[in-house]
Amino acid sequence: MGLQFTRSESIQGLSIVTAIFDEHSDIYRNRQLLTERLSGLSSQLPKGVHTPIPVPLTSSSATVLTIGLSSTDKDLMHLRSLVDTMLVPRLLSVHGVAYVNIFGGDIKQVQIQLDPVKLQYDNISFTEVIDAASKIGKIQGSGFIENSNQRFTLQVTGLASTPEQLRKSIIKHSNESTLLLGDIANIQYAAEPAIGAAQIMGKPGIVMMVIGQYNANTLTVSDAVEQALTEFEPLFAEQGIDFHAHLFKPADYIKTSVSNLSSHLLLGGLFVLIILYLFLYN
Repeated sequence: MGLQFTRSESIQGLSIVTAIFDEHSDIYRNRQLLTERLSGLSSQLPKGVHTPIPVPLTSSSATVLTIGLSSTDKDLMHLRSLVDTMLVPRLLSVHGVAYVNIFGGDIKQVQIQLDPVKLQYDNISFTEVIDAASKIGKIQGSGFIENSNQRFTLQVTGLASTPEQLRKSIIKHSNESTLLLGDIANIQYAAEPAIGAAQIMGKPGIVMMVIGQYNANTLTVSDAVEQALTEFEPLFAEQGIDFHAHLFKPADYIKTSVSNLSSHLLLGGLFVLIILYLFLYN
């Protein structure tokens, strides 16, 4: 494979493994062989740990644009939901964008917050609650029914997915009574435990780093991303969201450098003409 060495970094909730290959090896072949090795790890990892995946192919200086969202009216959970469901999918559809790194915000999830006193009173264990909740939200196949000339496919609908539906889910049933999940737990939308945060101008917000694809033109991709973001300006204004469009924009440095270089070349050419005419009389 041309693999030279590897190194890894791990924090709570995240592990990164960096593989360094020979400079003259085929990067696409390396990624293919690496992906084949990673696909066999799913059965060896602990429950709840996702199979490692290679990040999209980018260059070392691939940050195309850094933008941010903040608001005094909307909480961080609302902002993060907006980013995950609307902004990021739209940005990934822009030609030349590899992926988007998101920092900050509260990831929305349905939490079952158990009451230990009620658990003890009803003689319910944590394992029973976890098993019941897993079955409630699990999509299960229902098979089909056949007659003499056709087949009817059965579909499962009405699975519990909202706090209201989960509260009415049955944990234990007997001839005397029925115990609902809402009887022993407080079920609500809440924020996933955070492993990081972001600030914009000293205030909590969400920062997004748009990463360009390998060999993508920074200026072209940056302009395309900004054009896509203009579609959300009415939404930001309606919901009272402050959009920070230029936290970091490498395209500005490129344009400034090209402009300075052009002016320096013109000035240098002018001095050459002056020297030729005044001093050399040529």
